[in-house]
Amino acid sequence: MGDLESMAGNLHIYAGVAVWECGDKLTKAEETMRIHAKRMIQYNHDNGLRNILPHLQLALKLMGSAEDAFMTFCGISEDDFFQQEWHRKGGKTSKLIGHTTRLYLAIMRGDMALGERIYEMGKMYHKGGILFIGSIMRAFLGGLVAFATARYHGDNEKEMIRVAEESISTIKIWAKHSYWNFANKLFLLEAEYWFLNGNEKLARRKFGDSIAAAAKHRFKNEEGLAAQRAAIFHLHYNRKQEASSYLKHAKDCYEQWGATGLVEQIDAAMSEILEGLD
Repeated sequence: MGDLESMAGNLHIYAGVAVWECGDKLTKAEETMRIHAKRMIQYNHDNGLRNILPHLQLALKLMGSAEDAFMTFCGISEDDFFQQEWHRKGGKTSKLIGHTTRLYLAIMRGDMALGERIYEMGKMYHKGGILFIGSIMRAFLGGLVAFATARYHGDNEKEMIRVAEESISTIKIWAKHSYWNFANKLFLLEAEYWFLNGNEKLARRKFGDSIAAAAKHRFKNEEGLAAQRAAIFHLHYNRKQEASSYLKHAKDCYEQWGATGLVEQIDAAMSEILEGLD
């Protein structure tokens, strides 16, 4: 049976990479995680199941499925599961995974207000410890949320700018060690930086750099995200034709990724923009 204690951590790493890092087909990741979830039940491995179910639930939501993975494998709803998880002693890793998967979904859906609330809720679980894949993604996702939030000039603007700039500094260091994995993330954060600071020329260039790097390195999910963020940038300046073009690019990426739920959302956004062009 091997080292069951290490299994939970390994499942978390696999699932994180499969769903939100490598951009491979979501259907393949969903099928594999479903098999692992069943095995965790057979092994009576509670931590392993807790570590993989949030990723499986994320994949299902991205795919547009109405299935609740927590109900399927635990007999309780997602909300009830996380209510129990937040009050459970220990389990820092599973709490971190739960927050990060929800943060990722909010950002992919373009709901930065929800993303900010989730980011703030998860701070206590992201201090110290091992640098899991969720911690790495949180540095990137937190920067995106912070830049988007800072543009609204709320009471926490200074704090959000600090978080955003710290995110760029962190990703820049990682990009020096692994350009393939982090270049597109760095370019996207830099695009948001110039967007926030009103430099249209540099923001436009960096959005293009992020899309190109993600495409070259085969991160279809992040290519779609960069195109989606570029569309928001152009909408801000009322360039609806360009925004529509970038949304179509994002839609194509999400279709290839298997994220039917995001495709349907972009279709609705494109219809609204195109109506404004008539």
